[in-house]
Amino acid sequence: MAKILVVDDDQAQALLISSYLSKHGYTVVAAFDPVEGMKQLLANDFQLVITDLMMPHIDGISFAEKIHAIERMKDLPIIMVTAYPSEELSEKSMRRGIALILSKPINLSKLRDLVGFSTGA
Repeated sequence: MAKILVVDDDQAQALLISSYLSKHGYTVVAAFDPVEGMKQLLANDFQLVITDLMMPHIDGISFAEKIHAIERMKDLPIIMVTAYPSEELSEKSMRRGIALILSKPINLSKLRDLVGFSTGA
């Protein structure tokens, strides 16, 4: 199964996602801010990143851009979760390399389906 990085400053949300996906066979690492997330990305090989949109210091879109600026991660799939979905956000995100957007509150079974789709699992 795929190795997934979850980046969310809301620790409860990150742990909920991590626990749920772990129970379904995925290897999941949680990071509670983008700085720690980037450290994890540089030290490990992940098949997918799930990130929040609204985080301190950098938003999920900018975080995705930083990830894709690294050659070995330029095609890494990213799912972004947000409490503020909009058509404008979807268009901006797609242009910046975010594969999918999932609205909060997160439907965990839908997330699992999207993770399977994104990782080919």
